[in-house]
Amino acid sequence: MKKTPSHTILLVEDEPVTSLAESRMLRKHGYTVVAVSTGEEAVETALSRKKIDIILMDIDLGPGMDGTQAAEKILTNKDIPVLFLSSHTEHEMVDKTEKITSYGYVVKNSGETILLASIRMAFRLHEAYLLNQKKSEELEATNEEMEATNEELQTTMEELIGTNEELENLLRKHEQALRTLREHEYFLNKSQEIGKIGSFILEMP
Repeated sequence: MKKTPSHTILLVEDEPVTSLAESRMLRKHGYTVVAVSTGEEAVETALSRKKIDIILMDIDLGPGMDGTQAAEKILTNKDIPVLFLSSHTEHEMVDKTEKITSYGYVVKNSGETILLASIRMAFRLHEAYLLNQKKSEELEATNEEMEATNEELQTTMEELIGTNEELENLLRKHEQALRTLREHEYFLNKSQEIGKIGSFILEMP
């Protein structure tokens, strides 16, 4: 039999016989199983262990925290796919779990094939979610880089506009200086001409 690559499953089931049977079946198919029986244990185990790849969460766990409450506490702190297991088939219960997580809801005693298929589907959904999240982060980073580049371009444009204004001012000053110089040359030439005429007159007998 071809076995699934090793993933660690946290099985949360308060019925010892059911927990033992499901653990054996999952291990037979290549999974590593960590089994607990209460919601409190589920939260502690999920948050303390580094490698938990998926949680099979029974909803009815007896006194104390139920499966939906445990799932909410776990998902507040960690991104782990949660697959709910329950004997309830009411729409209200299914809707309640879908508001917590959307990785699946398996009715108990549906059979080994359905449970294994649901687990594989939950893994694929989570992988797709992670891929989409990664692409979204990359897109956001690209947008931030583009915004930074646009800001740099805007700053450069403003600097160029300022430089052009300075050049225009210098050009106007240069043109004014040239006009002033020409005027001085004109008056100097006129003065020289007047001087020559005056000398000519003085030299006349």
